[in-house]
Amino acid sequence: MKDDLVRRLRDQERILGEMAGNTRGLMDDLLREAFDPERLFRCAAGLGHDPSRAPGGCGTASHLEPYFVLQLDKTATDGEVKKRYRELVKILHPDTAQAKGTEGLLQLAMAAYQQIAKERGW
Repeated sequence: MKDDLVRRLRDQERILGEMAGNTRGLMDDLLREAFDPERLFRCAAGLGHDPSRAPGGCGTASHLEPYFVLQLDKTATDGEVKKRYRELVKILHPDTAQAKGTEGLLQLAMAAYQQIAKERGW
């Protein structure tokens, strides 16, 4: 009876772990889609704006929360911050981006990363 209960509890923990991993993957996909540079630039162009020419330049993240820009919680570890920054650089860098005009977004991500690095004393 006790062994059966222990086995069931382990099965439940395994299932919950798989569900958490699947949920995390779905959220990552949704966030990446929401941060799709091509979609952002199309929307901005439809409104008659060019995000790369934002007042004050996109290189300053003082008006934006850096953790929001990198799509992280404030409790993220140093490794998580660095990993997310590298992911965004791969997505937004003009040489590797699948959309044109991502320079402004890349500058924004870089400024956010620099602000976090400064706060954490890296």
